[in-house]
Amino acid sequence: MSNFLKLIRFPNLLIIALVQYVMRYFIIEPILGINRIKLQFSDVDFAILVLATVTMAAAGYIINDYFDTKADRFNKKDVIVGRKITRRVALAMHQVLTGISILLGGYVSYSVGHWQFVFIFFMAGGLLWFYSTSYKYYFLLGSILMAMVVATVPLLVVIYEIPPLNKTYADVLLASKTNFNYLMYWVGAFSFFAFFGVLIGQFIRDMLSLKGDREIKRKSLPAVIGLKWTKVIIVALILFLSVSVFGVWYQFLNAPVDKITPWYFGILIILPLILLAYRVAKFKEGELFKLGKFLLRFAFLAGISYAFVVNYIVEKL
Repeated sequence: MSNFLKLIRFPNLLIIALVQYVMRYFIIEPILGINRIKLQFSDVDFAILVLATVTMAAAGYIINDYFDTKADRFNKKDVIVGRKITRRVALAMHQVLTGISILLGGYVSYSVGHWQFVFIFFMAGGLLWFYSTSYKYYFLLGSILMAMVVATVPLLVVIYEIPPLNKTYADVLLASKTNFNYLMYWVGAFSFFAFFGVLIGQFIRDMLSLKGDREIKRKSLPAVIGLKWTKVIIVALILFLSVSVFGVWYQFLNAPVDKITPWYFGILIILPLILLAYRVAKFKEGELFKLGKFLLRFAFLAGISYAFVVNYIVEKL
């Protein structure tokens, strides 16, 4: 069981589930509550959506390890597929989990009246498969696609919430000439942060896996442009993300009643990102980079956890 939990990256799956629950109950619900509007996507169906997302992610982790064993050996990582779990069993687990995810995704898509939403899960399954088999070997393509897939995780919550909201409050929307698109803007900000956070993480992982990537001829960023320029790009992305976080606060969240957000952003997100940029600049090939990985995870979780601050501020209004 422990090998299976390592293979599917169980802690990461918990974070995925947490992100979706936080988006629903600490962003969407309190913002709707300002106008006395209630969630319409049932709690049970939402739990099924989360399970569909988590099982697809687990399937993705398995198939990635299935095709990545050679590089992992060169990078001295803990290889599970082929050693602790047979390749046949790993492939079967991937197929079963992908199938379960698509079935669950199909059910919740039908329940909100948009059966075509199930193609989101078909596309995710296909992207994760082709990422593992080929896309990640192309310059930049794999990293960008993976960041896009992760950025979709919070967006799924609002994508499945809006149709039942539109159905229930159709008369109100028609009379007021409004819509629920503002929910997409709120959740989209978190997806934007997730996209660049994952992209930075992918490039950092490429730095740490440079030896193995050279061996399997994978065209990762540092393998193509070198370690020096990779560090320049990562630092530039970190600074861009930091400026974006500040810009979001200054442009949209700079309210007199909110004294928490500037301190929260400055201390818990921007400061760790600046420290991460410094560590990346000082990185040398062969380092373990434990502090750098911790800083990135801390900033990422702090960014997602800002939803709790939003909930607190909204309740005070």
